[in-house]
Amino acid sequence: MLRDRIAAFRGSRHFELKYVTDHVIAAIAVPGTGSLGNATIINLGDATMVVDTFLTPQAASDLKEAATSITGKPVTYVVNTHWHSDHTSGNQVFVPEALIISTTATREIMDTFSRQRIAQYRENTEQMNQAIHQQEIQLQQETDEKLKREMAWDNASDREFMQMLPDLVHTVPTITFDQQLVIHGSQCSVQILTLGGGHTQSDTILYIPEEKIVITGDLVLSKHHPVLANANPQEWRRILEQIEQLGVETIIPGHGDVCSLQELHDVKGYIQDMLALVTEAVKTKQSIDDIEVPHNYKEWSFTTYFKSNLSKIHTLITESET
Repeated sequence: MLRDRIAAFRGSRHFELKYVTDHVIAAIAVPGTGSLGNATIINLGDATMVVDTFLTPQAASDLKEAATSITGKPVTYVVNTHWHSDHTSGNQVFVPEALIISTTATREIMDTFSRQRIAQYRENTEQMNQAIHQQEIQLQQETDEKLKREMAWDNASDREFMQMLPDLVHTVPTITFDQQLVIHGSQCSVQILTLGGGHTQSDTILYIPEEKIVITGDLVLSKHHPVLANANPQEWRRILEQIEQLGVETIIPGHGDVCSLQELHDVKGYIQDMLALVTEAVKTKQSIDDIEVPHNYKEWSFTTYFKSNLSKIHTLITESET
């Protein structure tokens, strides 16, 4: 029945719907569109929940339509797994009908730093558009086809973001929690919990024990370089170890396709490898600019984050030594 409703949905250029179980549908982002990050639709039975809301309200509008048409119920709950804009900028589409849920810390960041950043974007639209134009010039000069394709996706997403910026209504969560919140539906219950901050200062996961599913936000990415800009690498690894202990079989990641514990192990290994690479570079006084992407990660997406990830870890290591 649910599969039939998914098939009947008109579709969206922003995402691809993937049946996971009779209660869970993943909305996997299409690269180069206004989605960027993944979202999830959960059919609670008597209500509908959406997890994360994409980069643009346009993508979120399609998500809302998909959720209501497939479940037959309006969206009652929205959960933001963390504060990054590719998971929260579509919030405005779901209010006032839906309650938006996050950790207390995530809401605080969204209500301060994120709000200020959007104001800065609006004040500096000309400079940002010039930067996007410069990206296009660099894109034409790039000879690595994989990197060129990813740069084109990034550029297209940046353009969509700038186009929607005048109409963006920054919408923060209305309900917050500090450890765990459980939503009991008539057919499915969801544990919304935080194990701390790894990818960002505060990350939320959603766990459905009966179906051995976890929705991780960007704590797990499938075949994508994790983004370490706001990360605490050691805490990130600790959190992943705790998720492992939940007895999970299926993971809906923040980016990439629906996956398993193997991809969680891959992210743990990536973080460990990055720490080892930078530690060795500091020890031997090697420039991190000379470090190349390890073979295991050459085919992963988000290649452009590799150098900034090195830089982030280098800063953390050198600061810890002073």
